[in-house]
Amino acid sequence: MKHFWLLLTAVFVLNSHAPQASESSVQETAGLEALDVLIKRRQFPQAYVLADRLAEDNEGESSFDFQYGLAALETAHYDQALFAFERLVLIQGDQPRYRLELARTHFFLRNLERAQIEFQRVLKQHPPKEVQQNVQDFLRKIVQLQRSVEPKFNATFDMAAGFDSNINSATDEEFLPKDELVFPVDIRLSSDSRETESGFISSLVNLSYLSPLTNTSSYDVRLVGSSRINSEVDTYDLTTLLAEAGFSFYSRYSGPIKWRGAGRYQHVQLNGDKFLNISTALLQAFYEHGSGIHFSAGLNLGLFSYVQNQDGDLNQAVINVSMASSPQKHNWVVALQYGQDEAEESINDYSGRSYQGLTLQSSHLWGKSRSFYFLLGIMDTEYDDINRALYSELREDITVNAGFGWRVSLDRHLSLRNDYSWNNADSTLQANSYERFKTELGVSYSF
Repeated sequence: MKHFWLLLTAVFVLNSHAPQASESSVQETAGLEALDVLIKRRQFPQAYVLADRLAEDNEGESSFDFQYGLAALETAHYDQALFAFERLVLIQGDQPRYRLELARTHFFLRNLERAQIEFQRVLKQHPPKEVQQNVQDFLRKIVQLQRSVEPKFNATFDMAAGFDSNINSATDEEFLPKDELVFPVDIRLSSDSRETESGFISSLVNLSYLSPLTNTSSYDVRLVGSSRINSEVDTYDLTTLLAEAGFSFYSRYSGPIKWRGAGRYQHVQLNGDKFLNISTALLQAFYEHGSGIHFSAGLNLGLFSYVQNQDGDLNQAVINVSMASSPQKHNWVVALQYGQDEAEESINDYSGRSYQGLTLQSSHLWGKSRSFYFLLGIMDTEYDDINRALYSELREDITVNAGFGWRVSLDRHLSLRNDYSWNNADSTLQANSYERFKTELGVSYSF
């Protein structure tokens, strides 16, 4: 008897909800049918309002996602359109129409590189000729927009605190071995000449302005100021000021290659005293392959002037070459560098050096507001001469550095960052062999 009453109660409850569920289902079906009619009539504003109300119960259904995305796209709700078409392409990437609308969405969001990639993927799917013509029109507009420049001002303010295990990049050994020296005995290093750890606070201000001159040329100006104050010892407190101005252009003779020439001046202070002035001329070239991969090459010619040691001046020439993936959820960069520093005075030949290095970097988006990166680099350096006043051997270094960090955007202007780095220098001279670990937590505000 007890089971009978339980069964009867369950039947009563189900029956009491049946009309409500049926009515809701009828209303939803009517809503979807109305949405279909509005889309066919190209009444997109009304269609978007209706689709937005139906989204909670119907997102994930291909037919609804397409109609919702199309209504959002045609009414300039591009973020909503992006979510819808990305879902569709993820599930049915072989459907040209879905990818075409995704490409159009990226175009209107001015994600030009992503739009270009998606349009080219549409062409590879061999759509009808009228669609191909439409895609080609978009691709031509993208090239024009990529070469054009709109006035832009950016400002970034950053504050951070952290720990550095070796602020002076010095060895942790107490003695330098006599085998490397011109002296007959081992030399004891003072505490100031050995590895020194310290906490620190840092600040940075970065201002940049970009403005067009013609449809294919522009100029840019950048000002950067940074400081770092160490808690344990102020000898290595660092202040840097940088100013740079550049001119960018496209030439009809070099087609899609973007050229940039610039001049840069940098002033460095140690513990408030003038230490180093650097003047640099830069020539750069940028090219984007049809696959979306970016190539760049640069030549830097610089003069390092040491304020307190006029015999220490160096002339620098550096060649940089890099290759980077198109901006997307997972990105990578491969960079090569070759450089040579030549002493202006023969008495300082032991400071001259040649070096070559490789850097690999990978960055990843993690959700809508978070990202993280990995970095690995190696540099091989050989010096031009022996510092005969101290050493009996030529200095050669192999330096390995690794890094990891994450970013969280709190809103469109404010973000948090956390960075970790590790450096290991293996040198033929004990004084220049060291290990260094640094971590910092910072907050950035930009507009």
